Amino acid sequence: MSVENYIDLYAESPSEVIGLLQKLYPSSPNESNNERVFLNEHINAYVHTLDERTMQWLNEDYYVNVNHRISFQYFSSSDCNSADELMYVMKQIMRLLSCDLLYEPNGDSPVMIRRSGVLIFDSYFDRYFSEGSSDLLHEQNRLIITEDMSVDEIMGRCLEKFGDSFDWWMLPEDMRAGTFVNELKKELGEDDPFFDGTVYAVCKCDVTDDFLFLSKAEDGKELWRIYHLTYSHCRELEGFPRRKDFASGYEAAKYILEQFIEENTYI
Repeated sequence: MSVENYIDLYAESPSEVIGLLQKLYPSSPNESNNERVFLNEHINAYVHTLDERTMQWLNEDYYVNVNHRISFQYFSSSDCNSADELMYVMKQIMRLLSCDLLYEPNGDSPVMIRRSGVLIFDSYFDRYFSEGSSDLLHEQNRLIITEDMSVDEIMGRCLEKFGDSFDWWMLPEDMRAGTFVNELKKELGEDDPFFDGTVYAVCKCDVTDDFLFLSKAEDGKELWRIYHLTYSHCRELEGFPRRKDFASGYEAAKYILEQFIEENTYI
């Protein structure tokens, strides 16, 4: 007997989900009876539009934004699900979609959640597939950054992957030497060693009000720090404003990325 599986995801319409299924099996003889049904020798799938209460419940319980559900069965010669077939569809969905989603085998609690571009797995996930399957999908979903990338490039990649959920944003060039640098000077005092070079506010976190600052000396040496401004408009006590030092812009951006992923990896 086949196991029925469920994937909840966000789409503009049921027909968009059917289009996704056609992309997953482009070379198979496919049949779409209407915009909600998809059938071939691999899969029998139905697309449901979630009601408002279910969408609200999923948001409250799993912090995801989803509005459609695919209920589907995969068939093999033994009339049961093939782990290879299941892994195929999960890998392709990771590749083709950037939205939140839940994977629920047999309608049970989700064993995989993607929220804000971050993948979360229940311990049962590898039992449904095979040992190491979650690591494989983690690797496929991972945002790759390299030391030769600028902070602007890394933050841009993060915004592309995580969308509006990503809470850091790059300050425009005309704002980088202005208001926020002036406030930092008041809170640190202009005799602070950080001001030996020209200082720029590079990016800001809207949630914590943290800023990534760069001090660039005449000899080209760079100091990177994240400061949490207090907006006291005067010199702070020793130890304030709180700060974190980094050896490079890459290390600072890597820290920001890792913190975002950690904050979103919970159920």
